[in-house]
Amino acid sequence: MNTKNKKQKLGWYKNLVYSIIFAVIIITGFIAPVSAVDFAAQLSTTSATAKPSFQFERTYAIDYPNGGEIKNMLNGKNASMTFYLSPSDPIKQSLVKSLTSENIEELKSGANITDVDITYYATLYTTDTETHIDYKITFIPTVSNYVLRPASGDSAAILDTQWRGLTIQDPVLVNISNYGQFDINSPIDFIKKQFPDLYSKIKGSNAENLFEIPLMSSNDLMSDPISKWQHLFDPAYTLVETNSLGYKGQKITISTYATGESNISEGLMLNTVKNADLNADVDYPVSYTERAGSASIQIDGYVAVADINGVEYFGSSPQAPQGSGINSTGNYSAQVIYSMAGFAVVIAIGVFWWSSRTTKAALKRGVDNSTPPSFQYEARKHWADRFDEK
Repeated sequence: MNTKNKKQKLGWYKNLVYSIIFAVIIITGFIAPVSAVDFAAQLSTTSATAKPSFQFERTYAIDYPNGGEIKNMLNGKNASMTFYLSPSDPIKQSLVKSLTSENIEELKSGANITDVDITYYATLYTTDTETHIDYKITFIPTVSNYVLRPASGDSAAILDTQWRGLTIQDPVLVNISNYGQFDINSPIDFIKKQFPDLYSKIKGSNAENLFEIPLMSSNDLMSDPISKWQHLFDPAYTLVETNSLGYKGQKITISTYATGESNISEGLMLNTVKNADLNADVDYPVSYTERAGSASIQIDGYVAVADINGVEYFGSSPQAPQGSGINSTGNYSAQVIYSMAGFAVVIAIGVFWWSSRTTKAALKRGVDNSTPPSFQYEARKHWADRFDEK
């Protein structure tokens, strides 16, 4: 077998090895549950309340590549609306009451919702071939009684986690000057108030269902158990970082649980996309897109997750429990991590050894068993020396 054939065979084996590795990665984590909310919370075992942040984002697109009445109607138009739910708004008390009821009855949580801040933003802008409508709602509830049992002696603090699934299905009606009542939880209301002609086209079409899906839903945070989230701890948080958790001057351990990052264990985080047709003078494709969301929870202490009758709880202790598996390697034990790393090193060494050996053998024989190739080396020069060559 000549050198050319051996090189081709070596290349084929290399491609096979790379393909197997790539296939393992794809099979291990191809698709993971998609979340439509960005969630962040800092929980203190010594505090009475917490203010987690839920951020909901969604984009609609109405395409008109061949023109039509909707393009002529919206051509060059742009509009936006921003609204903040003020403390004196009458809807606030009823919303807090509704959230507390849902939290206790449906989510089986012992925490209470005592206040809520909502900032609403919507905008419509156009291009030559489509119209985009973006929504962004920041929802910050005040959660109390989430610490079910404080830490004492050797007993860990127990924290409620179920309230992370807070969802608002009902209309959230606010009064806006020049517009009257406005439902900030309904995508269609922005169009109804700002572009009534467009609303008349959407009403009764297949696309109307897409615009009636409530904006504020975090149900997907409940579909992925916290025990499967990535977790790590930092044993030396600084003063500034721990102020928000009620500590002053102490360096304490902070545990972090997070999800929403594409990796081998969680898979590929994909956007949620839904499509429908708006039938008017012509067919207008309408799409609804929610990007893959994320969640992060920080808690003081060494934290582990306990499942009791299908309900998850955080257990937080100021000292690392003896023999515990709490570490900064996510859901894998140190033994598994080291085994995976060692296996990868063995494969890499084998591939490089095989490649080096085959290449050296080919160079010794030369091409088609002819005289081995000779090499000429050029003395290295400083780049500035080139200017003196002329």
